[in-house]
Amino acid sequence: MEIDEREIDIQRGINHFEQVGQPYEKALKDDAPALHNFYKYKPEDALFIPITATKDTVFHIAAYRGNESVLRVLLEMVPDSRKLDVLKLKNIHGNTILHDVATTDNVKAAELVIRKLLLPDGSKVIHEKDIRQREAILADRNDLGETPLFRAAAFGTKKMVMYFAKEIEEVGTLHAHLKRTDGTSILHAAVTFQKFETAIWLLEKDPTLATYKLDMDGKTCLHLLAGMPTAFKSTCRMNILKEFIYMCIPIHYDEDEDEFDMQISSFKNKDLENGQSNISHNAAWKAIEPIRAKKRIHKSAVKLMEMLVRKDASWLVPHEAEEDNIICLHREEEEMEEAIPSSAKKRCKRQPDTPLLIAAKSGIEEIVMEILKVYPQAVEHINQDGQNILHLAIKHRQFNIFNIVVDKEEIMEKLVLGIDNFGCTILHYAAVMECYSGGTSTTVALKLQEELKWFKIVQHKLPSYYTIHRNKQNIIAKELFNKEHKEQHQAAQEWVKNTSQSCSTVAILVATVVFSVAYTAPGGYIENVGKPILLEKPLYSFFTVMDVAGLASSLTSVVIFLSILTSSLEIDEFLRTLPRKLSLGFIFLFFSVSTTMLTFTSTIFLLIHLEKRWTASLTYAAAFLPIGVFALFQSSLYYEYTSAAIRSIYDFILTLLPGNWDLARFKRRSF
Repeated sequence: MEIDEREIDIQRGINHFEQVGQPYEKALKDDAPALHNFYKYKPEDALFIPITATKDTVFHIAAYRGNESVLRVLLEMVPDSRKLDVLKLKNIHGNTILHDVATTDNVKAAELVIRKLLLPDGSKVIHEKDIRQREAILADRNDLGETPLFRAAAFGTKKMVMYFAKEIEEVGTLHAHLKRTDGTSILHAAVTFQKFETAIWLLEKDPTLATYKLDMDGKTCLHLLAGMPTAFKSTCRMNILKEFIYMCIPIHYDEDEDEFDMQISSFKNKDLENGQSNISHNAAWKAIEPIRAKKRIHKSAVKLMEMLVRKDASWLVPHEAEEDNIICLHREEEEMEEAIPSSAKKRCKRQPDTPLLIAAKSGIEEIVMEILKVYPQAVEHINQDGQNILHLAIKHRQFNIFNIVVDKEEIMEKLVLGIDNFGCTILHYAAVMECYSGGTSTTVALKLQEELKWFKIVQHKLPSYYTIHRNKQNIIAKELFNKEHKEQHQAAQEWVKNTSQSCSTVAILVATVVFSVAYTAPGGYIENVGKPILLEKPLYSFFTVMDVAGLASSLTSVVIFLSILTSSLEIDEFLRTLPRKLSLGFIFLFFSVSTTMLTFTSTIFLLIHLEKRWTASLTYAAAFLPIGVFALFQSSLYYEYTSAAIRSIYDFILTLLPGNWDLARFKRRSF
């Protein structure tokens, strides 16, 4: 009995695979002939059987893959009496095959579905019944309330959106397709999925889309765009090579993607005709294409942003400040608040920040500059927490936005005096680390120095009496900085101590070696005279100089690192004193290692006369190998500390020069 049941289960599994598994595999492989042979002798209901866990039929899979040949074979096998049934098939998400084909870039596949199923005889729609039927099919919504046009705007291409819009306009209007059931507009969907070219076309089609707001938080499309730093060049970080390629690639907004692909194909065909291998060319195109696509997104995002900014009205309804710009030297206990000043109060319903403030937090220069060009008065706006553009830019460490606002001297003097609802000045937000992302330096000591420099830059812009202002926690900005950076300070102290100990150990080892070499002349001494035998050789003088230089530089580096180890390592020392000492210690240590190897090389050539050139070359290479490896692995560290030391010296010199020098502007270049 058990055997019979097992055989029945096996047979069921075989039947299930034949019924569902085979067409699923063939559909994924776009194997149209195999699908035709499979369904050729099956009942017509077999085409309508779901073959996936999400209740997708073979039509859904073919439509989602956008394969025109597979769709044509399958649709030709459907009887005329059941053509409309194919369009009414829905998966577990409520998507029809029109919803799925709309997400692809194959407009011909979508056109095939509509022509084959809605207009099987190829005639135009004439009867009112046919028009209403076609309109209902195109307006069918899935479980999220999305029509095929809405899905095309979110996932498809601009050409697909244009095609569905044309089909809809033949039988009705676009108005019913512009919003999802939750209030999300079709323009919101296009912007969210960064389909900016589609969004531009939709906005040109219906300019009122720019004013639509999300029901959940009241954000317009400009609000969404202002929170997308990846869509703009100013917030995109690339290496030098990619930056060069980015600048060289020409992009025109009206450029047709198909035309560009045809140009690529023509280049490849020419290579093949000339008998050249196209492997390297394909690799080059693969490397360039992502950069070109990124630049195209940046360009279309800027154009969309320019269109949206001129339709934005958020600057017309500003928030009012709760705090006056009056400093407070002491707060009573009843005035103090428990919440940390960097956290916003929870409100029943919080209105979104203006696009300008959101862009300032995101660091998007293009949006900030465009809004300030169109609505310069928007720079004075604050959010519900009373924070202006400088508060947010400083809090989120957006140095580029800070520079843009500071350059507007006519308004900057007013903005720097702003005090938010937590009683915090802009200097308090230079102290908090809530939105700190790690900085640009590689070592924790330089990260702390970067934070200290940022704090000093902001402090330089404030009147001196504002630095003693206390927020609603009764804390001045400097106290808040020390409190917020306590862990970073401890980590920096530990790193500096460990690094100094390691470097001083190496320096002492080098000093020991070169000191012993000083009393061991190459070739020995003349008996009873004590004069080195090879004293008259030119290389002997070089040997002596390198040995003395190695000893002096190694001992100097030891003294410098010992001075670091014996210092208190207070937080303010990480601004200038410690970086200068570390950079000098690294320089002398590297110089001592280099001179030690040169001393060794000169000794070899004094004792051994190498007549063959290749032997001499190998000896030079072996001698300089440690120096090269040392420089390779430590160059970035030395460069950072040396640059920091040079910048600090440069800033100090600027303070000594006569004239009205804007020290902060020169310092900001380091960021």
